[in-house]
Amino acid sequence: MLIVAAGEGAIPFRWIDDADVVIAADSGLANTRAHSVKADVVVGDMDSVDPGHLSDAESAGAVVERHPVGKNESDLELALVAALERGATRAMIVVRDGGRLDHALANLTVLASPRWAEMEISALVGSSRVWPVLRERTLPLESGDHLALHAIGGPATGVTSAGVRYPLDRERLDAFEARGIANVVEAAGPTIQLEAGVLLAISSPTPTSGPGAARA
Repeated sequence: MLIVAAGEGAIPFRWIDDADVVIAADSGLANTRAHSVKADVVVGDMDSVDPGHLSDAESAGAVVERHPVGKNESDLELALVAALERGATRAMIVVRDGGRLDHALANLTVLASPRWAEMEISALVGSSRVWPVLRERTLPLESGDHLALHAIGGPATGVTSAGVRYPLDRERLDAFEARGIANVVEAAGPTIQLEAGVLLAISSPTPTSGPGAARA
């Protein structure tokens, strides 16, 4: 399942080809149109959606799920709920990394929520690739790629990482420390394991690795 949130981020062609259902989160609809991708579901409060784009999507058969502007959830949260309700076990998410800082921070914390534990989530946030890790994950990275691990919502304990320059062996990463940043992949397909907590694994572009979107 492909979820496209607000912004103008690139959508990897492989994700488009693999998606059985495409969910546009509010103004993410404009991004699907820009990539000639048909949205099957449009969800959000519709405060940022072009009415003409929305009308075109409905005419093309999209299901529109409208929510009040004064809602308690972000449009990304609502899109993830819609994915769960449709039985998704895998979600590929495109999120912008610009705009308001509070939105950017909220998007990252929402991606890490244990609410989506039933889904394997891969996200492209601007030019950075992001993966929530709740227990164990092999990351689609190559030697030389950047890798950072951030504990979210509290400490992550029993963290073990392999295939990276600075491996961990059943160690603790605290949510308020920067210990896990600036690592480097040394073997393709590095693995991350933890006993408790939640991690966000993030790979940002380096001068030699390019934007990363093509390999997302």
